This record gives sequence, structure tokens and C-alpha cells, in this order.
Amino acid sequence: PSVRWRTMCWWVALSFAVSLLGTLGAAAQETEAKAKTKTVSPVEIKPEPRKLTPGAPLSVRTLVLRPPPIPNVLSWTIESKRHRGYLITSAISPDDKQIATGGLDGIIRIWDAATGEFQKALVGHDSYIHDLAWSPDGRTLASGGSYDATAKLWDVRSGLNLRSIKHPSWASKVVWSPDGRTLLVSGSESGIAKFWDVSTGAERGKVEHGRYVLSSVWSPDGSSVAFTCSGQAAQLFDTAEFKVIRSFGDGVNETNYSSAWSPDSKQLAVATSLGTKIWDAESAELKQTLAGPMTTVAWSPDSKVLATAYSGQAVQTWDTESWKLIKSLPLGASGLSWTNDGSKLCLMTSSNVTLWDRSADKALPTLDATGPASRVMWTTGKIMASGIGTPVVSLWDIASGKPLKKLEGHTGTITALAWSANDKTLASSATDKTIRVWDAQKGELIKKLEGHTESVATIAWAPNNKSLASGSYDKTVRLWDTVTGKSTKTFEGPTAAITLMDWNGKMLVAGGPSNMIYVWNTTSGQLVRKLEVSGAAQSMSWSPDGKVVATGGVDDSLRIMNPANGAILFKLSLPGDPPSVTALAWSAKGETIASGRGNHTAQIWNPQNGKVAQNMPTMAPVQQVMWSDTNRTLAVGTTDRSVRFFDTATGKLRATLITDHDQVPAISADGHFRADADPELVYVVQAETSQDTYSVADFAKKFRWKNAPNQVKLAE
Repeated sequence: PSVRWRTMCWWVALSFAVSLLGTLGAAAQETEAKAKTKTVSPVEIKPEPRKLTPGAPLSVRTLVLRPPPIPNVLSWTIESKRHRGYLITSAISPDDKQIATGGLDGIIRIWDAATGEFQKALVGHDSYIHDLAWSPDGRTLASGGSYDATAKLWDVRSGLNLRSIKHPSWASKVVWSPDGRTLLVSGSESGIAKFWDVSTGAERGKVEHGRYVLSSVWSPDGSSVAFTCSGQAAQLFDTAEFKVIRSFGDGVNETNYSSAWSPDSKQLAVATSLGTKIWDAESAELKQTLAGPMTTVAWSPDSKVLATAYSGQAVQTWDTESWKLIKSLPLGASGLSWTNDGSKLCLMTSSNVTLWDRSADKALPTLDATGPASRVMWTTGKIMASGIGTPVVSLWDIASGKPLKKLEGHTGTITALAWSANDKTLASSATDKTIRVWDAQKGELIKKLEGHTESVATIAWAPNNKSLASGSYDKTVRLWDTVTGKSTKTFEGPTAAITLMDWNGKMLVAGGPSNMIYVWNTTSGQLVRKLEVSGAAQSMSWSPDGKVVATGGVDDSLRIMNPANGAILFKLSLPGDPPSVTALAWSAKGETIASGRGNHTAQIWNPQNGKVAQNMPTMAPVQQVMWSDTNRTLAVGTTDRSVRFFDTATGKLRATLITDHDQVPAISADGHFRADADPELVYVVQAETSQDTYSVADFAKKFRWKNAPNQVKLAE
């Protein structure tokens, strides 16, 4: 199955989500910064009663789902110091000393802003973290979750979750009032925004937009909130009666992504698809338009500079007196915010946070919040490979997690990895238009395959371990003899890139972003079948007997086809959000088929009757599914740089493998881990009055815990 197409689809979605959702975080942070110039009285928030049952996991997203009992501990888990997936939001504390980050893995992490060192993790959300905002007094952190539709208030010092607030849909935006007494929670899909008294937990008011809420920003004087929603003008609501005061623009011919207030609350900057517009907040008069589409905007606390950025592209700073461009920074960002003193601009991307020193006009050391972006390609052999998204292939020992070798040679980004059937040979393709074939045992290059005129997107081995197929953005498929390094056949005809394929040795099925699936007889070179499907294909897999092929795509269907005559033998409807079927793999005898989904699940199906045998939550979009030799384990690779190993009989998680720089630790669902070196892991412990983060050594000492690496079993 194709790696490139699945990766590309998610990175397209990621680009939009991060540019948009990062923007939302930036707007909230800007509001906080301005409000912090005033003295804010601390707000007491009494913690609500604990709802966690002793022995239950801290959340459904934790690595330890079955924590063994420990005296005086309600629950605990193991976490990586870095995020296991992309960032969506970040927030700077009012004293500029800490940075909070959140994203795909659903874990909030707190960092030292000066050194970039990890400080603690806050665990409790059951879905992505969409937004973060510090209270004006700096004592409480608000977080908004996506699928769990929950906003949470955290005591940052103790780590305690003080309050959980349910929302009608995604809690995609959380914003504090300048006095810190009210929290505004906005839901993207529902169009509903609710105002909550943080001390009592009572709802103060509600606004129903009826449209997708993109951002909400509280004015520094506390009198109003600016909302941007899809398909309508930016609107200003009074915070006393929760009614519309005025509108800015029309929102019909442009999209209003986000907004930021001037520190004196007199002007509102709105980032739109047609430029950044500066409005007089009182008269709704358009004062200035800054050319070029923008998705995020942030006003400096001294009001002299406005920072803008578009979808991760270069950040621009503007003089707010002359409205002339000051500088285009050599860095991109999907989220922007200023430190409280205005000396630094915080730039967030999907993987890191960088502070730009305003006076020195340079970037300070980057906070590496996510670790490597590449993912593991598991095999039933003894070696794993990673490197997709980088120029280098890394080999790892499955048993110990120890790094073995780095395979260097590609001059472009690696797009796909594929193991031969005997697990001895690894092929890699890249944007440099080449394929490289490696001896995995020796770590040596066997052959370099050249011939494609554009990036190679996907590769697939024939069962004979000698022949390899490749698909490219040059709209061709090539067959290769990996012994000689020669291209034996070239298939032309597709009208779009070939980004995924599977080969049973005689017939090759391929597809991509077009709604077409192609089937070639690889012996004769004849195009046997050209099938049109309802959406772009994202996964395909031949049955073990080579008679039928399963395909899945962006729609909600899994199809089983007979390529010989084009007949659809079976079609399963798989509802979900998103509905995409991103990975497929047959069991050894073809009795069941495993599917990976964009909606964070892996499923095992009976293809005869369409019934689900197991439904396994994966906590992130699935990229790869693979059966063990015994069929008793299903390995599921996901976008949070993890591989999860499930017992196929019970559907229970056995262990999780995560990639983290120079190690691949494995963590069992009952709290043991296996790693070659000192792991970049921490323990998060929930007690009655605190949630604390411990190093591996401190946890073992305090709780007399003995880690048992031999209990970590990936497969059976």
C-alpha cells in the first residue's frame, strides 16, 4: 500500500488545521498579553470532586491503559517528553517564563521558555488539544479538546485538573476575560460560544452563530468579544448582554480567519484570505488593508508592531503608524503571539516553537516540541525501519529498540519504505526521483534505481523478493529487476500521479489522487482493468490467494473487487469522521481483513458477511496495518509516530512503540517499558490533590516500582 498518498493527505489536512487552529491560539495569547499590563487579582477556583476511579487510565489516549495499583495513587502513566504528533496550539505564561503546548497526542506539555527544557505533562483530555490559554494571574491554564468536546482548567503548579466543562461540540477555542473571572469556550462545528464563571462553574451567557467558529478574541478592556466565523463578517458581541454590536466586512467574498485587538481596544486587525484588514472598533470603518492572504495576526503589547503570517509561510512585521513592512522574517509560522514584555515574538509551527528576539533581530534556540516526524515501518523480522519525511533511513532492533544503522544516500525526502517478503531487503523511494535497495542485515546499498522523471511516491515488492514496482508523480509505473538494477517495464496511461500500489507477482493494482484504479498484468504488460471509484484511493491490498483486491479511499467504503472482470464482490460502509480508509491488510489465510482509518480506529472485518470482529482505538489517524506471522497480533502505525500492537482475539492493546530521536522505546499497556538507552520518558502520577511528573529514577525510588522490560511483548 502507498505511504506517500496517505502521508500527503494528512499533511494537507494538517497544513490547513495547524494554520487555522494555531491562529486561534495566537489570538488568545495576544489578548492575554495586553490584559496582563493591568493588575489582576487572583481568582480562586475550587477543584471539583475527582471522577477518576482508582486503577482507571488517566485518559483513553494514555500509553498505560491498565495501570497496576500503587498505594496512594489514583492512576498513572508513562509519557514521552516530546509530543507524539504535530502541534496545534501554544501559549506563553503571563510572566514569560513558561510555554504550554498541545496537539495531536492530547497531552499538554509545559516547557521552560528560556532553556526549552521539558518541565511537566498534564494528562486528562481524550482527544486533540485545540487551544491553550493562561489565566491573567498565571495560575491556571485553560485547554480546549476536539473530539472530547471538553474545556479543562488546570492548576499549573499542582498539575490538578480543577474543572471540566462540556461543550456541544469541539472546544476549539478557550479565551479568558481580562479580569480572569470568565472563560469563553467556542465550538467550531456547533457555532456555539458559552461564557463560564470559572469560580462557580455556572454558565453566564451564550452566543449561537449558526456557523463554524474560526476564532474568538476578548477585547483588552473586557467590554466585547470579536468572533470570526466561516461565511460571514467578523462580528463584535457585547459581553454584558451577549448581543451583536457591529460587523466588519461581509465575509462572503473572503474568509475571516482570525483577529487581534490593539492594546487600547480601539482597533481590530482581521486576518483574511484577501489581506489583513485594520478596522476602527467603534465606527467599523476600514482604516488599512495589508496586502496578501493571512491566517494569523498578533499585535505587540506596545501597539507599535503587528505580526502576520499565512499558513506556515514567512512571518511579516508591520509598523502600525505608517503601516509599512518592517521585515519578512526568515521563518514561517502557523501561530503567533508576543511575550508580555513585547521583546520577543513567539512563532509556532507543527513541530516546534521559536522565539524571535525583537531587538537583536534574530531567532533564539528553538523549542523542539515534537521530536522526529518520520514513522516506523514494522516488519515480522527483527529489524524496523524509519525515515519517511527525512533524507535518511534508520534501522532499529525490534527486541531492544537499539539503533542499528543509518542508510544514507538519498538527496531528497524519503516518501516510502517497503520490505521484501523475506524481510531481508529494504527499498526506499524519495523526491530525488530514485529508489534505493538496501541489504538490511549489513546496512549496505545494493542498487540505485533511476528512470523516473519526477518524485517517486510508492513502491511495492513482488513475492519473489527480486522484482520491485514503483509509482511516480510522472504518471508512470515501472517494474525493476533489483539484481541488475534495470527497469524491465514501464506502464503509461494514468492521468495523475500514482501514489499507492500493491503487487501479487502477476497482477499489479495502483491508484492515486484521481478517482481511477488501474490493474496491469505484469507479465504481458497489458492494462487489464481501469476502474472508476467514488473518491481518491488511499489503500489497497491483494488477498493471499491473489484473486481479489481490497481498496479503500476518502469515502466511507471498503471494496473487495475481482480485477479480472471488474466486479465489486463486496462493499462495506464504514461511517466515521473522517471516513477515509487509509490502510488495509489481509490475514495470512484471507479469512479476515484489517483496515486502518482516518477516524483513529483499526478494525478487523469478516469479508464474507461484513461484520466487525474487533474495533480498536488508535488515538491518531492510521497509516499502516500489518499482521504478525501467527495472526494473533495486529501492528498499527499512526501519525503520532507510534506503532500500537493489539491482541487480535481480544482487541486489547499489548504495547506501543514510539520513535524518539536515537531510540525506539516500547511501553506495555500495564506500565513497563523497554529501551536500549536512558529513555526520554517520564511518569505522570495522579494523586488526590495533585498530578505530578517524575523522572524514571524518581518514580522508581518514590513508589518502589520495579520496571520489568521482559514483560513488554509486542507480538505473539
